[in-house]
Amino acid sequence: MTGDGIPPNPSVLNTTVLSNFAYLDQLWVVAGLSGICAVPVVREELENGVAAHPYLQSALDTLDDEIPVATISDTVANREAVVSGHLDPGEAQAFALADAHDGRLLTDDGDARSFAKDQGVTVVGSVGVLLAAIDAGKIDEATADEWLSTWIDEIGYYVPYRTISEYR
Repeated sequence: MTGDGIPPNPSVLNTTVLSNFAYLDQLWVVAGLSGICAVPVVREELENGVAAHPYLQSALDTLDDEIPVATISDTVANREAVVSGHLDPGEAQAFALADAHDGRLLTDDGDARSFAKDQGVTVVGSVGVLLAAIDAGKIDEATADEWLSTWIDEIGYYVPYRTISEYR
C-alpha cells in the first residue's frame, strides 16, 4: 500500500458492487479481494443511502478497517473532473483512481462499464467477484447461485443469466 492508501494495481469499488454484497451481509468476499479500496465519494453515497437502505451501514462500517478509502491526489482529481460529464460522481472518482493507478474498476453500472472499457480500464462486476470467490475456493457455485438469485429477485439486479455456470 502506498502512503496515500492506494494499493498497487488497485481494485477500486464503486457503490454498486459494495451495495450488493452488503445486502447479503457478505462483505468479507469483497474485502478479501486483492488490492481492494474505495474512494471518498463512494463513502458519501453510502452515507446518503443508509436512511433508505439500512443494510448499507455494514458497508460503511467495513470502510477503513477492512476496505481502505484512498486519498485522492491532484492527478486523480483532474482525471475525475475530465470524466465527470460522462459518469456519476462515485463512478467518476473510482474510474479516475483505477485509471491513474493501472487498476480495475469494480462496478455493475452499465454506462460506467462501457466507458471504462472504452478507456482501456479493466472492469469487474458483482458476478465477476462471485466467479473469483468460487475460483479461490471461498464459496461454492450453489452459494453463488443463491446470492445471484437474491439480488435478482429482491433488489432488481439485472444480469443476462440467472446461474453462475452460464457465465463460464
